[in-house]
Amino acid sequence: MNSLQSLLLINAIGLVTFGCVYSSEVISDYVKKGILQLEEHYKTNDPALAGGGPLFLNVLKYVDKQEGGDKILLSEIVNVYIDILKNMKDTTEDQLSKNSIQHIYSEMERLRAKFESGMSTLKELKKLWEIKKNDPIVQRKAMLELKQVLEKAMRIKIKNVQKRRRRRVNSP
Repeated sequence: MNSLQSLLLINAIGLVTFGCVYSSEVISDYVKKGILQLEEHYKTNDPALAGGGPLFLNVLKYVDKQEGGDKILLSEIVNVYIDILKNMKDTTEDQLSKNSIQHIYSEMERLRAKFESGMSTLKELKKLWEIKKNDPIVQRKAMLELKQVLEKAMRIKIKNVQKRRRRRVNSP
């Protein structure tokens, strides 16, 4: 991982994972200090970091817009951070930075545990993507299950429409 990726990561940690850095009370002071130390170490105020757009913010804006998809997206973002932080910890020689990375890594591991249900959904999605759609047996099985799947999807669609209507009625 090059230094530009490291810089983008550290800057994005505060913005993406924790919302707006330092404005949220859900972040422990210990993690905030770690983020500050890493921002300083990786010089995240460099204007060159603006090039190429954000890493995660474009994905994160879909979290509130999708019914149920938020856990899947957030669990994947957290997993990417965990991988990046692990790599940074292995390649960083500065002990203070290593300690900060470890603290943030631990916090991300705790977040991963909270999004476990999103991970099981993602595993199921991967199974679906692997289905051989041109296999005649698969096609026949799909037709056998079509009515049940369609009924379930329609019930969910109706339920979501009703939720949206209630929100509109209840919003000022």
